[in-house]
Amino acid sequence: MPTALNVKAERFWPAVPEHIWDSIRGEFTLPTATDLETHFQALGQPEAMRRAIRVFIGEETFCPGFQLNDGYFHEPALRLFDHAMSLKVLHNVFAAWMVRPLPAESHSRPVDMLGSMTVLQSSLAAFADRYRPVEKRQ
Repeated sequence: MPTALNVKAERFWPAVPEHIWDSIRGEFTLPTATDLETHFQALGQPEAMRRAIRVFIGEETFCPGFQLNDGYFHEPALRLFDHAMSLKVLHNVFAAWMVRPLPAESHSRPVDMLGSMTVLQSSLAAFADRYRPVEKRQ
């Protein structure tokens, strides 16, 4: 019989509540992936979409507007997303993390601190360690 000493607790990524998507949509926009692809094609940069941060809501794919700056990708946001992918943080969870205050940073949001990449990378790593699901042991 498993005991607390020989079984790791199962952890799960937090679910992203609908109000987070509404918040992103209201503050930054939340275009569909198709709309953003059309935008970059109009700029003559169709290959740019390979780097886009995508989220999956229902049956649709969206691209949070916080990754854009004056219609182009905001490199610090994309670098942080790359770091999230290396930490195996899910796309949707990363997007929600970006707009939620960080308790250790005077309640500033990652999206507002993109000039502090070292702090954000360590905060993201700590978040990933706290929530990353663990494999079940048999």
